[in-house]
Amino acid sequence: MDFSELCAKYSNVALLARGGQKVVFSAIHKIYGDVVLKLYFHPSDPRTQREIDISSKFQFDSVPKIYETGSVRYEQSDTIFSVEERIVGIELRKRFDSGVRFTLADAVSFLEQGLKFICQLEKNDIVHRDIKPENIILTPEGKIYFIDFGIARMLDLPSLTKTEAIMGPHTPGYAAPEQFNNLKDSIDSRADIFSLGVVTYEGLTGKNPFRENAKSSLDILQNTETITPVAFCAEGDSQKQFMSLLSSMMGKYPSRRPVNAEQALGWLQAAKSTLSL
Repeated sequence: MDFSELCAKYSNVALLARGGQKVVFSAIHKIYGDVVLKLYFHPSDPRTQREIDISSKFQFDSVPKIYETGSVRYEQSDTIFSVEERIVGIELRKRFDSGVRFTLADAVSFLEQGLKFICQLEKNDIVHRDIKPENIILTPEGKIYFIDFGIARMLDLPSLTKTEAIMGPHTPGYAAPEQFNNLKDSIDSRADIFSLGVVTYEGLTGKNPFRENAKSSLDILQNTETITPVAFCAEGDSQKQFMSLLSSMMGKYPSRRPVNAEQALGWLQAAKSTLSL
């Protein structure tokens, strides 16, 4: 099927973004409604298929629904496409860049939703590995959605990263030390817990603690391994229980973080009783 034939099934097809891995369009379907149409440039890349498999096989509460997938010819090349639910909201990066910060209530809601999402990933042996503001959409109602499983790892399947690689797939400033150091045996949901802690901290303070004043990606990675984020006094967190939870989530070593998202949720529930929201 040619791309023009695919487009004939939709109306208002418009380019949203184009990167090295895929091109994204917005469109309207007579049954699905507002959708996002993604075309992947490297269909033979196993990561491409894994991303589509995760998004379509597992129906997570905080992930846009996948309506259909298939093959299409685009710009004289065979590609894979997916059609997914379009979420009306703002990318968290844009919100942060505009200077808007989380209130404590915002942060608690965000963290709770994020940990419930990681709980679902844990039950399916999946590590997202790229939780960051660019991959999170916030709706006007305050619900959050996570997107882009491009570097996700399925723990019950062979790793797609070479064991001898010096670094594993990551985004500097959000990835845990064991992730970017490619310590495969140490990578599990605690890497996602680390990333979620960083994003929550950034939402409250307006700063990423590891990117602040860094001049290069290597500086950021070094900061991640050496810097302890500055204690922040959030209004309403008089006993500093919430910030203590974030600090534990951002522990340098996996063993110093909550053992899993369920435990972190338990700690969050205990902290909530001390907060003035």
